Amino acid sequence: MPDGLKLYAPAYRNGWVPPDPMTVAEWADRYRVLSSKGSAEPGPWRTDRTPYLREPMECLSPSSPYRRVVLMFGSQLGKTEALINWLGAIIHLWPAPTLLVQPTLDMAKRLNRQRLEPLLRETPVLSELVPPARARDSGNTMFLKEFRGGLFALTGANSGSGLQSMPAAYLLADEVSSYPFEADDKGDPLENAEARTSTFPMGKVLITSTPGTRGMCRITHEFENRSDRRQLALKMPCCGAHEVLRWREHMKWDTPDGEVFAQCPACGERISEHHKTAMLTEAHWQPTAKGDGITAGFHLPAWCAPAGWTSWGQIRDEFLRAKTDPLLLKGWVNKRAAEAWEDEAVAAINADGLVARAQADGYSSGTCPKGVVLLLMAVDVQDTWLETTVWGFGRGEEMWRIWHQKIEGSPAYDEVWDQIDSIRKTQFPRQDGGTLTVRHCAVDTGGHFTQEAYEFCRSRTAEGVIGIKGSSNRSAPALGKGSKVDVNWRGRVIKGGLTLYQVGGDTLKRTIYARLKKDGTGPGSIHFGNDVTEEYLQGLTCERLVPKTVKGFQVLTWEKPSGARNEPLDLCVYSLASLELVKRRYNRATMWDQLEAAAQQQSKKPSDKSTSRRRRAKQSGPGFVEGW
Repeated sequence: MPDGLKLYAPAYRNGWVPPDPMTVAEWADRYRVLSSKGSAEPGPWRTDRTPYLREPMECLSPSSPYRRVVLMFGSQLGKTEALINWLGAIIHLWPAPTLLVQPTLDMAKRLNRQRLEPLLRETPVLSELVPPARARDSGNTMFLKEFRGGLFALTGANSGSGLQSMPAAYLLADEVSSYPFEADDKGDPLENAEARTSTFPMGKVLITSTPGTRGMCRITHEFENRSDRRQLALKMPCCGAHEVLRWREHMKWDTPDGEVFAQCPACGERISEHHKTAMLTEAHWQPTAKGDGITAGFHLPAWCAPAGWTSWGQIRDEFLRAKTDPLLLKGWVNKRAAEAWEDEAVAAINADGLVARAQADGYSSGTCPKGVVLLLMAVDVQDTWLETTVWGFGRGEEMWRIWHQKIEGSPAYDEVWDQIDSIRKTQFPRQDGGTLTVRHCAVDTGGHFTQEAYEFCRSRTAEGVIGIKGSSNRSAPALGKGSKVDVNWRGRVIKGGLTLYQVGGDTLKRTIYARLKKDGTGPGSIHFGNDVTEEYLQGLTCERLVPKTVKGFQVLTWEKPSGARNEPLDLCVYSLASLELVKRRYNRATMWDQLEAAAQQQSKKPSDKSTSRRRRAKQSGPGFVEGW
């Protein structure tokens, strides 16, 4: 054989070698090494440690007829590790163009540093195939890595351009419930990413996530509408039956701090947690639906975690802490039960049901009941008036409506904004002595008087006045991190300019409606004062979640009846958003202790009676007071 041909002979022979028949799980057991950077148990991978991952990884193997795999898991149960095992097997055994999508580019960078770089560096068979990244080596960068026979690209779902143009045989879509509904006006990011695989008949797609809110949750949509909905049936040590354990029906405890046990669904026997290892080892997945024939779906709650991970007692303690707070309970349902959050409270709330409760509140507008330690104010800007509410907050985010006013007049005039300043600087008396003043005032800047709102906030930033704007992202956080909106004539950001905060209105409206369902006092309760009007409560509860099809997805959107006024609800949203700003400046474990101490200290200071005294003007309509 000529010397020149000898150089290509190994590659030629390799081209005729059929793909290795091993599964993803077998590859991981033989080759995968876990790094201390991304694992609490570093060292060789053992599928037997998480036996419930074996079947999903087999479905990702070339020998499986399934084209799509959906993992709807609770937090920290190994779904991302299964994704990384599949990626390692692709690079080593089945090379082809591969696309890995995280919710954002920042999360993609974090995954690369914590999981992907250690995978490539510490797994010997992969370190030979993917050379270390070099500054001038375009074949191996943070977002693009080449290997023999293929490459994989890493991108964020918030980057529309990163999801287009590249054909891919394999798609790894991680935490899809956190994807935006649209990226860069280029359509749904998951749909765009999956379209990249359409030209590869043997391609496969892995979709993973913890769930979110029903109607807005991609992983729930994929699992319920396309997959065969597999549930993990554990082998019961008492009778040998294979059963699915559900929290409400089967997980029990005798006392709030006692041992948590499972009640066997088949025979009713009491099962202790130390049996869990054997129960998992002999467990199997049970399909509960027909599905589309190409999508295998797996649902796994946190109480199926391996021994030594999240314990039943820890899950019970989190549940008991969360069950009276809808916001905490939503997180528990998503991350522990691995189920979509249901907004059942929305349909049950109306103004009629709140009127009687308000009459028993025992305080009137303009005074701070015992328990109020923080005042937050919000301003809604309309074309011919400003509307404002002052909310009081106490331990556990208990809320009291302290003041609500509609100020007639165009926001183009300073005298209208001057009345906002008067309310903001008012010293509201506390029932147990002393006074409180507004700490933060959130002003909506999204109307027709944006510049006037900017100017009002800009000159009062040091006094706690902030500019806000509603986010169009339905899954946006309660309050964004803030961005500078003031620039100089060169287009450069002014260092001391106005910071504008995006508000997740959809997120906070769900919180408000869930808390309105809670009666009585304590964490999460909302009080209105015995002089609240029915008109105000109608404005607070007029919106409803309505199912709509948006970009091919069935989603729930907030809508109000034609002609209804929803300013009270918007103002409540803005006040809760500014509470997030307060939380960022305190240690959350001691925040309410510090606020209570500060309120008591302020109460000891002599107050200016001329400032705290307020003149009640005649009302022009129910719930709205004109003038001061």
